[in-house]
Amino acid sequence: MVRPFFGTKSIMTSAVMVIGMAIAVSPLVALAQQYTPPKRGIPGRREGAGTRSPNDCVSSKMPLTGLSPTDSFSTTTSYTPTLFWYIPKTKAVMGELRITDDSDKDIYSTLIPLNGGSGVLSHPLPKSATNDMESGKDYRWQFALICDANQPSRNPFVEGIVQRIEVNEALASALQKAANVRDRASIYAASGIWQDAIATLAQERCTSPKDPTLLTSWNTLLKSVRLEAFAQEPLSLTCTTISVKK
Repeated sequence: MVRPFFGTKSIMTSAVMVIGMAIAVSPLVALAQQYTPPKRGIPGRREGAGTRSPNDCVSSKMPLTGLSPTDSFSTTTSYTPTLFWYIPKTKAVMGELRITDDSDKDIYSTLIPLNGGSGVLSHPLPKSATNDMESGKDYRWQFALICDANQPSRNPFVEGIVQRIEVNEALASALQKAANVRDRASIYAASGIWQDAIATLAQERCTSPKDPTLLTSWNTLLKSVRLEAFAQEPLSLTCTTISVKK
């Protein structure tokens, strides 16, 4: 698989402090799932890159896209976080996920089956992968559609950074007082914990797919990171795999 030159060092930040401050100054339960990003300056690539796909491998107008904040940096409190992507209609039958540390050492890699249809795909990271992921450190993920196994550089790919953080007292208290799952998602979003916010809402949407309130919350969350174009995409690729358990 293609290994693009990243050119940026992992930056240790005060993300936990920022999140604690967000909890302190925000209402206990936000009225909508508006995401408030941590202060970071690391660009990522959440839209598909690479040269032209071979044999028109991707036939959708919308590209392969990571469902992540605009800077592609996200945090999670989960030991088994779930990553999300929009998969365009493609002839590729497999995707490849690779996670590395700040020295480009492989932490986890796997092949993910695709069914050829478009929609939102998720993949929960197993504990065997996250055992080596330390709290407060950056880990880069890269997901590619395997359009040409012989020429990986031609495969469309997206990438981002994920960091696991510890639950502080303010966040734990707010989550304990949350009235329902939507409120928990709002707290995660307002606290800048993207992965837990989107996973919580996605899991609930899979449980209650016809709930209009959940759909509105999902639309609001994606719009807050300029992903509203994907809000109506089906979760059929997600509902068989999603997990937000720690």
